[in-house]
Amino acid sequence: MKFYYPKLPTRNGKFVELPLVDVIFSFGRYFCLVDSGAEFCYFHGKIGELLGLKVTEGREIESQGITADKFTAYLHYVRFKIGGWDHEMEVAFSYDLGTPFGILGREGFFNLFKVCFSHSQKEIELKPIHDLTKRGFKKEHEM
Repeated sequence: MKFYYPKLPTRNGKFVELPLVDVIFSFGRYFCLVDSGAEFCYFHGKIGELLGLKVTEGREIESQGITADKFTAYLHYVRFKIGGWDHEMEVAFSYDLGTPFGILGREGFFNLFKVCFSHSQKEIELKPIHDLTKRGFKKEHEM
């Protein structure tokens, strides 16, 4: 599966192309930054609310970003699709997430896919590491 970096406007009137993958929830799409430095997949708490979760009732964890700022997140199991694959997994929701994007990290993303960045072509290619059907994934047409 290939995803192409979208071109997004910045606050100063320029554009930036980022390695974003669209994750599809029951309510619609949510762009997520592919981040090998992130331990978990993180989504904003408002996304959890859209999914009908009581976000702060999840298992609480303390995380830390690249700036060393600590933040609180809450783990929940949710269903979503990436590249046509339907899956349920545990992700962290935080109201302190300082980005408009979700974050796809090592647990739940990099442990499932071989991720190949082609910065010159502005694309990300994902290949399953294992047979995803044995890990609870279902291809969209099989649902």
